[in-house]
Amino acid sequence: RPVAAIDWNPSSSPIMARSPQQLSTLFGLNLSGTSMLTGATLSGLDGIADFSLHSTLGLSGGLNGHLNENLASALANSGLGLLGTPSMPQSTMNGSSVSMSSMSNGLFGPSSSLSNHSSSSSHLRNDPAKLSPTYKRMAQRRKVPEGELCAVCSDLATGYHYGVASCNGCKTFFRRTIVSEQTFICQYNGNCDVNKNIRCACRHCRFNKCIQVGMDAKAIQNDRDRIGPTKKIKMGSGSDEDPNTPQPRGGDQETVEALLNIENLCAELRKRVLPEVRNDGAHGVASVENALNSPCLLYQTDEMKFDIGTEFKELYPASMKDVRMWNIKEMRICIEWVKTFDLYCKINAYDQFALLRNFAFAFNVLNRVYYSPDHGPDKIVYLSGAFILRNTQADVKLSGCRLIYTRQMDEIMIPLRRLQISTAEFALFKAALFFNPDAPDLSSDMKMEVYEERNKYLSALFMLIVSKVGLASAIQKYGALLMMTASIQNIITTNEENMQVMELFKNWEMDPFVKELCLKRPA
Repeated sequence: RPVAAIDWNPSSSPIMARSPQQLSTLFGLNLSGTSMLTGATLSGLDGIADFSLHSTLGLSGGLNGHLNENLASALANSGLGLLGTPSMPQSTMNGSSVSMSSMSNGLFGPSSSLSNHSSSSSHLRNDPAKLSPTYKRMAQRRKVPEGELCAVCSDLATGYHYGVASCNGCKTFFRRTIVSEQTFICQYNGNCDVNKNIRCACRHCRFNKCIQVGMDAKAIQNDRDRIGPTKKIKMGSGSDEDPNTPQPRGGDQETVEALLNIENLCAELRKRVLPEVRNDGAHGVASVENALNSPCLLYQTDEMKFDIGTEFKELYPASMKDVRMWNIKEMRICIEWVKTFDLYCKINAYDQFALLRNFAFAFNVLNRVYYSPDHGPDKIVYLSGAFILRNTQADVKLSGCRLIYTRQMDEIMIPLRRLQISTAEFALFKAALFFNPDAPDLSSDMKMEVYEERNKYLSALFMLIVSKVGLASAIQKYGALLMMTASIQNIITTNEENMQVMELFKNWEMDPFVKELCLKRPA
């Protein structure tokens, strides 16, 4: 902008300059005639501790040929110095180079530097690792070109975050991992693929990818990049914000995203032909223990054949063959599902089996009724189209066994539909049920860790519901969902009694794999 000629007065106060005119006064510049400041950007003037003059100053016409000397002399006489670092862009004035950077003590620092270093500056601009924090923050504000992909997961990038073009998901994941000081373990030697479809599958490999592509932990500002939202959640009625509304914990959103991704992978695995499991070891995995120690099948679905037996063609009455097939499939999926939890992979094999045995059949029942296509309240329908009626057909009845299908409909399926439980809410609910600190045979040393893990999923579940329906409605929905746990446990207990009857009277040959996984050992 045009600047009038101003003569610097050494007796004037040099601090708190907040405009180009005042800066001209401070520097003692005699800008006369047609002098123009072009391309100049003054940023951070109100933040005195973070002042920078970061664009090239093109000065034309009427400049004093001894400008460098005047600047140095004026600043020296005032007792102030002009900080010069090779990391900031330069101002070219009559063939001379002046470098200005951050000012930490008042508007200017106590030392001065005046140098010509165009080659050094160019070198540093080509080396992002040596740029100053101020310049890095400026780089982060750059807009990414349209269509630019996230360097971590190849999703659409939303900007330059921590020095790298990335999406909001990877930006948030990186920030939370650093601020929360979390550590992760990879089950597959750190060789997991990281892309937008399965980026939540392995947090260890995702974080390593963030580091590899250049995300800078030093760029995180703890005062600004704190964990948690900046706005309160509003009540469902649309009323003013309630200061008592609970706020989500830092990892809630990440937890929801990870579990939802795993749930989608389970849905894909449900449609695939799974490796056969036999106890004799002749083919496939020999036992539940070996299945737990094998690589997770959830990340291998692209290499597995499609199971035509799971494809829906028409509705037809289920037989015990259908029930048996789906029971085995859900038990196998349950084993692959538990492998995705970091805590579960860290604990010893004895406690792993205790948690798994306590929850495996509940996993089967919950998936059966939740993913049942809605053909009315009196019918449980498998994905293949096989169905079980409220008035159970003879083909799925076993002598001496108590029927539990009606209870599954009335106490689980219908309430879940009435509450309109989303897939994310369902995934969190299952995780909370799985990490049961009161599971039989769980060692006392693990109870507290399992208890805290359960609380993590319960907290995320509650906050997810609050974010959708508001606090008042969320309390009712969350409470109704938790009240279902007693019915679920009672149904599982009844099923175990039925399995004991089958084992005693041999009225049905149980699959050895299901038997090992669900039938409790005699006391």
